[in-house]
Amino acid sequence: MQTVLISIAIPAFNEEKLLPSTLAAVSEAGEAFTQLGWEMEVVVCDNNSTDSTAEIAEAAKARVVFEKHNQISLARNAAGNAAKGEWIIFIDADSKPNKALFEATAAAMD
Repeated sequence: MQTVLISIAIPAFNEEKLLPSTLAAVSEAGEAFTQLGWEMEVVVCDNNSTDSTAEIAEAAKARVVFEKHNQISLARNAAGNAAKGEWIIFIDADSKPNKALFEATAAAMD
């Protein structure tokens, strides 16, 4: 079985209220990859937040990168550039992917 690393890239600006539920949903949905023997990393780009976005991401074991210019495309690119996976899934900090979505994504990747 080939080891595959999936990167979940999340741009985030002042998302302390919504990010915890997004990261929890990503973790739960990631079981779809784990069942295949794949690994998953989460990369959050803190887009110059003034709240505890970065700390929340770090507490959830996400890797945090920083982008000082407040522009979602730059934050998305920073997260993507920091990703180490063979595949990158971009989601927003207020998204709640579920296991069925990641299962379908894994099937398409396979």
